[in-house]
Amino acid sequence: MDESNRTLPCRRRWSEWPIGAKAGVIALGVLVVVPGLVTLCGVVTMGLWNALMPAIFKLPTIGFWQALGLLLLSRILLKGGVGHAGRRHWKRRQVWKRMQEDDQPGMAT
Repeated sequence: MDESNRTLPCRRRWSEWPIGAKAGVIALGVLVVVPGLVTLCGVVTMGLWNALMPAIFKLPTIGFWQALGLLLLSRILLKGGVGHAGRRHWKRRQVWKRMQEDDQPGMAT
């Protein structure tokens, strides 16, 4: 059999996949990627804390769950809470719209 005449099986493009298959792949990706990123951030935070803070400030070392708690606490304190980003962007859009309306010449109110 001539190997050069073999063709690869037909693969569908992403746009041709059924919606259920796309949702399954995305869900599987989220179930693998999100916990992986959370774990990576926790391990990096724990490593940095344990390498620096005890030597510099004589603080105790922390574990993985304490590192995740520290990340969550810093997010709440520095970002202004959990999940408020959408509201902030909405306010920014409203202010931008008002500024554009005020700048348009010939618009009488």
